[in-house]
Amino acid sequence: MKNEELKLLLTIDDRIIAEDIQNLLEESEIFTILVSDNPASSILTTYSGLNPVESIEIQINSKDYDQAIKILIDSSYQELLDI
Repeated sequence: MKNEELKLLLTIDDRIIAEDIQNLLEESEIFTILVSDNPASSILTTYSGLNPVESIEIQINSKDYDQAIKILIDSSYQELLDI
């Protein structure tokens, strides 16, 4: 991403759903960053098969926020939004 201001789109506890939302948005050229509060979780999942607890922030460019909300409203992830 360029030096544009990032904005929090939503925070969820399921990495698979976070990655699905990331793919959905990136199909519409809205680039995302997933930020975990437990950075070691992906290593634990890979090597131990455990699914550790983590909170994942989905961040996007602030200029894409309204479009991202519209995409999520029209998707199966609408219930995750606090609107």
